[in-house]
Amino acid sequence: MKKTIFPLQKTSTICLLLGIAGFYSGCSIGPDFVQPKIGSPNSFTRQTLSPQETNRQVSQKIQDDWWRAYGSPELNALVELALKNNFDIEAASANLKVAQANVRAQQGYFFPTVGLGYNALRQNTGSAIQPAVYGPDQNNSIYTLKTSGISVGFVPDIWGGNRRQVESLKALGNAASYQLDALRITVANNVLAAAIQEASLREQLATVKQLASSAKAQLEHARRLRDAGYASSVDLALQESLYAQAIAQAPVIEKSREQTLNLLNVLCGQMPSEKLLLPKLEQIQVPANLPNLLPADLLTQRPDIKIAEEYVRSANAQIGVALANMLPQFNVLASAGSATAVVADIADQVSKIWSISGGVSQTLFAGGTLFSRKQAADAATDVAVAQYKSTVLFAYQNVADTLYAIQSDKTYLDAAIQNEAASKVIFDQANNQFKVGYISEPVKLQTEQTYLQAKINRLQATATYLGDTTSLYQSLGGGWSKEKSQIY
Repeated sequence: MKKTIFPLQKTSTICLLLGIAGFYSGCSIGPDFVQPKIGSPNSFTRQTLSPQETNRQVSQKIQDDWWRAYGSPELNALVELALKNNFDIEAASANLKVAQANVRAQQGYFFPTVGLGYNALRQNTGSAIQPAVYGPDQNNSIYTLKTSGISVGFVPDIWGGNRRQVESLKALGNAASYQLDALRITVANNVLAAAIQEASLREQLATVKQLASSAKAQLEHARRLRDAGYASSVDLALQESLYAQAIAQAPVIEKSREQTLNLLNVLCGQMPSEKLLLPKLEQIQVPANLPNLLPADLLTQRPDIKIAEEYVRSANAQIGVALANMLPQFNVLASAGSATAVVADIADQVSKIWSISGGVSQTLFAGGTLFSRKQAADAATDVAVAQYKSTVLFAYQNVADTLYAIQSDKTYLDAAIQNEAASKVIFDQANNQFKVGYISEPVKLQTEQTYLQAKINRLQATATYLGDTTSLYQSLGGGWSKEKSQIY
């Protein structure tokens, strides 16, 4: 005989769909998500900082392309190149697709599973049971059975366990989306910081070479004085030491610059040997208005905080999954079709078959497995809540540290600028006096070296302060917003 299964009756299909809708709209067991509570301070810092660096009473919206505030086309191009080619961003994008696919896969359990199959069987039942199959008038115990058909199975989500599982996976999907945006902000900040540092090191290297040249000239002058008997060996040794200190700076700075260039290339998704269009330090402007944010707004402006919140949501939903697994489980299976030994008889009424079954099962004893899984879900939620609070505290610390750094390094930069300007005046006057014979060459060279060292200090201070400002953008969320990133 051959068995063929036909579709279910229309009425049965409608009833099944209504049942699915009823189960899907039911309540979900387990606690609903509640955002963890943690207080926000009135101020990021212990004392009031200068108006430009501290939080005011009005928050400023950070632009998406906040790096353009530095007014450098070369910087803009580097950041855009990194956001396009960075492989960590590419990996995070793929990870987001994984999370989204997992959500869609889990949502499939809300619907019936439909299967189609075909089977052909050739069997010898043996003479002992042959009469039960073909009757007493037939002696052939060998027969062929062919079956084909369609079946529908459905596990109703009565307790909402699958809904909680989908909720958990959606939270992980949101977290993956937030992670992608957080990585973009980090990459942009790292590119800016590296480009600023490279520009400073490039200027420092040129200045150090000037400093070494001046120290060498002073050393040669000291040797002539010693040879003429006008200076002692101690004076010469002192100049040799100063020259050695000057030339020792160059390889250290050059090494740091080359390593920074390598970092920039890798951030931009390129080999370290490739060349980049780099900005000059004097072309990089300090943003006219540094970003500003109220402490209470930080919870919604940093993606890492939202990531931690979504992990709490995901863990909380797993409590409902564990509870649903402890309750009775239901299932429904239906099939319909025909069975016949001859293909031509498939449509005959006598060959039609159908079946429908429903079941319920309840675990009575599992060695404490289900209860322990519930305990594990509770503990995992506690872990996620604690990590969320830790993330929030770290965020406040990050902003406070950056604000203090900006204030301190700005003061140091102002002093370095004043020192460089004063040293330049002294050197210019000494140079003019040397030309008319009022002072000796060693005095003029000494003022030149003092000025060049002051310039190096100012270049270092400028890079540090500019780096602090980029860190401020990152610590305040870097133009990110929840509405642009949340996918569920």
